[in-house]
Amino acid sequence: MPLLSWKPEYSVDEMELDSDHMKFFEILNTAYENVMSHQEVESATSKIDELLELLRHHISAEEQYLMKNGYHDIVAHIAEHRQFMNNIEQLKTGQFDSNLDATKEMIVVLGNLILHHILTEDKKYQVALSLS
Repeated sequence: MPLLSWKPEYSVDEMELDSDHMKFFEILNTAYENVMSHQEVESATSKIDELLELLRHHISAEEQYLMKNGYHDIVAHIAEHRQFMNNIEQLKTGQFDSNLDATKEMIVVLGNLILHHILTEDKKYQVALSLS
């Protein structure tokens, strides 16, 4: 059973951004499967590294999209992105690399952080831009 499943209501009505969000879910689900079924910490941590690289690229693309479309609250959204990435980097630097239980917990926390960000912060711009 996957950790996260994409639902249409998660969409921000921008194909590239939604595609990245779906890829986040796919990467997290693979990492989750690796630690839950196969007890593989190393492959899960490589997936987490892949996720962080995609997150960095995605944040840049999303901020450019918001600037291009004149999103009124872009400064707050950029600040949220910085805090979001700081939280994730702090999780990653924790002692999880060789600890199966800690790695499982970190994957779940990452999933929750990403889902929360999409449903709260990203949905704000989706609603605002759909009204303009």
